[in-house]
Amino acid sequence: MKQPAFILSAFTAICLIVFGTGSVKAQNGFGIIEGTVQNSSGESLPGVHITISNLNIGTVSNSDGFFRMTSIPSGSHLLNFSMIGFEDYSETLSIQSGQTLSLEIELMPLIFQSDELFVTASRRSQLIGKVSVSINTVSPEELTSRNITSLDQALEYVPGVQVHGNSVNIRGSSGFSYGVGSRVLLLVDGVPLMGPDDGGMDFDGLPLVQTRQIEVLKSPGSALYGGGALGGVVNIITKDFSEQPENILRFYGGAYEPVRYGEWTSDWDGASDYRPQGGLIFGRSHQVSDSFGYWISGKIHADTGYLQQNSSKGFETYTKLGWNISDDINLSMYAGIRRNNNEQFLYWGGLGDVLVPGTISLTGNEATGANDGLSDRLTILPVFRHTVNKKVQYTIKGRLFGVAFRPLDDEGNIRPSDKHNKGIRYGGEAQINFQATDEMILSGGFSFDENVVDSDLFFGEDSLRVRSQPEGALFLQAEYNWSDRFTTTAGLRYDAYQVHTQETATQFSPKFSTSYSISDYVTARASFGKGFRVPSVAERFVTSSDFFPLESNLTLKPETSTGYEAGITYLGPFINSLSLKAELTGFWNEYRRLVEPTFVEELAAFQFVNVTKARIRGAEASVSLSTLDQNHQIRLGYTYLDATDLELNEPLLYRSEHLLNVSANSMVTSWLQSGIDFRAASPPERVDTDFSLFVPDADVFPAQYITDARLKFLLLNSESGPELNASFLVNNIFDYYYVERPAIFAPPRNFQIVIEAIF
Repeated sequence: MKQPAFILSAFTAICLIVFGTGSVKAQNGFGIIEGTVQNSSGESLPGVHITISNLNIGTVSNSDGFFRMTSIPSGSHLLNFSMIGFEDYSETLSIQSGQTLSLEIELMPLIFQSDELFVTASRRSQLIGKVSVSINTVSPEELTSRNITSLDQALEYVPGVQVHGNSVNIRGSSGFSYGVGSRVLLLVDGVPLMGPDDGGMDFDGLPLVQTRQIEVLKSPGSALYGGGALGGVVNIITKDFSEQPENILRFYGGAYEPVRYGEWTSDWDGASDYRPQGGLIFGRSHQVSDSFGYWISGKIHADTGYLQQNSSKGFETYTKLGWNISDDINLSMYAGIRRNNNEQFLYWGGLGDVLVPGTISLTGNEATGANDGLSDRLTILPVFRHTVNKKVQYTIKGRLFGVAFRPLDDEGNIRPSDKHNKGIRYGGEAQINFQATDEMILSGGFSFDENVVDSDLFFGEDSLRVRSQPEGALFLQAEYNWSDRFTTTAGLRYDAYQVHTQETATQFSPKFSTSYSISDYVTARASFGKGFRVPSVAERFVTSSDFFPLESNLTLKPETSTGYEAGITYLGPFINSLSLKAELTGFWNEYRRLVEPTFVEELAAFQFVNVTKARIRGAEASVSLSTLDQNHQIRLGYTYLDATDLELNEPLLYRSEHLLNVSANSMVTSWLQSGIDFRAASPPERVDTDFSLFVPDADVFPAQYITDARLKFLLLNSESGPELNASFLVNNIFDYYYVERPAIFAPPRNFQIVIEAIF
């Protein structure tokens, strides 16, 4: 794939055109409508769409929430205000020739009990226009329209993000590492939720119908959230409770198409069949009284898989309970439980047989590329919040996250208990927000966590079965608004991790960011931050030859990073009839002691080792263009990466130089919506050919070009009554064959039919 320099050139040209667009002067004989839009807390709302229905004209509020429309004919007009996350508002106005009407509009949040607006990039809610680092959000509408059933599926459509099997890669921060030691931190409502054993992300832990949005922070976040946020943060923000009872039922079913090549179907009869998948997603939400509310979200699913020994079935359910003890005190409890029965396909037997698990010989023993087992997870997250007065609020959060894996034999029986893997993460944190002055907000607190793991995989050189890793932190942040246009934020976090009984790893992580509104619609921002990550239990202690030769490394040191970022954002009207958000960002990240899986000849096995020095730099451009009524939208995101192992002076493993995402959505008629997504990634400049010493063709990693399409039929839709929708989705519509991670074939073309009822 050649570098698409034309995309950056086109983006720059668009920005120059837009930035040079001035307001249209009112004509004689017409009136003017202007005003401000704010939320219920009195904060100005940028990016609100304002339209006049009968005139087909409109505008978008600027960074101060101000809007102005000129050349309005005299008479009565219906003015509409809309913004994602807020209730639509309409008002009929009469205007006379030469008159200027001044309005003050207040929009109410859609989510009951919540004045949180868009993102949580500073451990507190902020308007999107105040955020000084790169961040993307995935809305619940996107989750529904694409029938997203797991977190990794949702992240595939975020610009600058790649998912290599079970590893998330934000702007090249991660390559492929068997899903352990994630450099992207997963949060649920701001609470870390990483695996206690492997330090990986839980892709299935997503309350599908009760997720308000998913936030993706694309810069080192250790100064806010500690270890694990080396390359960024993914934060799942859950909903509060519906004022009126709301029930959701979503049935889906579909199938994977058979592969085209007869050579691949000869060793597995199932390869010639349409392989079914399906499930039921359900939920209910209700604010029962002024003092109590609840919601529930669940999923039952079964998937036969498109590979041999790649099926899964299971159930999961999540609930959130909320008590308003008084006007100032709130208590909530988030809990989840899940069980999956999975056949895990680990690696193929080569390009001649990509559908059947491979086998390799290790010192006389034969290992297989498949692993069957029962997986159980339990999550409990209590939160206590007290608003002392208008200036002081504190929050206390607890967490308990337990995991258990029990392998199954060929007959489906649970193997002996000494083969079971169990882990638990528990802890809590306290945070206080203090409005010190009208201009300055202080946030600070402390946290404590401990990971405890019991597994025969982590004996290591010292032959201990039970591993524990306690960790504690102190953090402080100050945000100062020098003016309505200029904001700075500075923070510092101190973390301490006990790596061994006699060894503790510590780290100071500072951050600084600033944003400045150059004009009503143009904001410049810059940030600096340090990150770090202590290697997971799996990276340090794993010793196994069951599936692959792996050896422990007790000498692993924590990874560190230093990140710099600068960007400019335009958010406002475009050619009077469209709304445009355009961003251009440059970033430079330096890493020390980066942990990567490496083949060590002396051990004849793979081992996680520290790469001394690495650098990832690049640029990202994104454009989102929509009609003012938001019925039609197109989005484009392009990321260029220069990822270098400075020790070897070679590209870092499994990083694509070019990433491209394009999405379009349209309300074709009042009863039909359509959408299409395209994502592309250039082949990694370098892959680990050592895998091919054991697994044939593991170094094959072609470019990716995947197109998905969907139609949604609104069968029954009323403001006060039930809703009934039917959707038809085709993923990988052109049946493009590719890999997501080494030695595993990615899904071929597959389709789904979805029926959803809301009542």
